[in-house]
Amino acid sequence: MSRWARIVLTTLAALIGGWGGMIVVGGGAAGIGWIFLFGDDPWPRWSEIVIPLVAFAGAIAGAASFGLAVWRATGKHRDG
Repeated sequence: MSRWARIVLTTLAALIGGWGGMIVVGGGAAGIGWIFLFGDDPWPRWSEIVIPLVAFAGAIAGAASFGLAVWRATGKHRDG
């Protein structure tokens, strides 16, 4: 596989992994906040900052893990 095809596949995987990580982790943080912490009461102002930061961390983790997995899977395998 050429290097450019490998870069494109890795980039696509990182985009998909980042999007999925953001949705899952951000949604999980909001769900935990709603079910266990605040419910239908007014949420504190700091939650408007913390939940997007947690979602961003999930996006970074998802992008890194999917991108690295695809980069390694598409690499040249040497029988030695």
